[in-house]
Amino acid sequence: MMQSLIEGFRAQLQKAQEIGKSLTFTAPNQPIQNVVIAGLGGSGIGGNLVESFMASGLKVPVTVSKTYTVPNFVSAHTLFIACSFSGNTEETLQALELVEQRGAKIFCVTSGGQLLEKAKSAGYDFAQIPNEAPCPRAFLGYSLTQLLYAFKGYKLSDTEFETAYTETLALLENDAADIQAKARELADAFYNHLPVVYADTHFGGVITRFQQQINENSKQLCHAHVFPEMNHNELVGWESGDSVRNKTAVLMIRSGLDHERVKIRMDICKNIFEEKAAKVIELEPKGASLITQSFYLIHLLDWVSFYLAEKNGVDPFQVNIIMHLKGELAKV
Repeated sequence: MMQSLIEGFRAQLQKAQEIGKSLTFTAPNQPIQNVVIAGLGGSGIGGNLVESFMASGLKVPVTVSKTYTVPNFVSAHTLFIACSFSGNTEETLQALELVEQRGAKIFCVTSGGQLLEKAKSAGYDFAQIPNEAPCPRAFLGYSLTQLLYAFKGYKLSDTEFETAYTETLALLENDAADIQAKARELADAFYNHLPVVYADTHFGGVITRFQQQINENSKQLCHAHVFPEMNHNELVGWESGDSVRNKTAVLMIRSGLDHERVKIRMDICKNIFEEKAAKVIELEPKGASLITQSFYLIHLLDWVSFYLAEKNGVDPFQVNIIMHLKGELAKV
């Protein structure tokens, strides 16, 4: 199941664009001064990615919220984007109730459930995405793309992204075999090790996504942090005992788009990691734009999580412990 879902990522991006281009965005009652994107897990990571993708062209500040509450500044001048694949995420639904009381402009991204019902009954703008399997993390292409079209539709960013999609679709098709080969190599490197992943800040959403995929698909822990922030705290942690250091495999994502000072910092830190960690691997994404490079990395690293699941002897699709948690919460 998970293998076919990952294989379908390219086709998913194509279909997601068709959905995005068909959306209708009604004018807000008040000028939009800020955006809050609410979503958790596989439904919420798109918010982090869009924040990076749109950064250079954003006209208003964006906040990604992953809890039951919303910032105090939310008002009629806020665009509130509720993202829930199932439409039944309790944190997102509760946050939606709060913003409804404040008169915010609301846009929903969901496949169904209570969120879709509310969007239709209340007359909110919404994007309904396909529900081909109960697995939000496998449908990132659908949800993320609708967010991009929302920023375009509400005229909140000048960032052009459709050209990047064209480049991405060609890249994922032409490099399919190479992507899987690299993914197998990385899975081999991470096997029986704790993956520690570093990248420049603009790839923060990408490496958080990878951490989540390792958690859910591979059923193991993973750690991710960004440059230059990690240089101001986490770097000192590499002085810890050998019992931790010798079980870590460091992945450094290096891009020509990285800040010039970050490139220097990474060069220096690579030497430190090579003295401390069991393994250090560098990965350079393909593509001309941040969006294309990010999609390339997302797809490649999704495959890594799948192949690592195989090596760990676990089912990458099931998330029984999360279902247990939800069952216990339902009793309260």
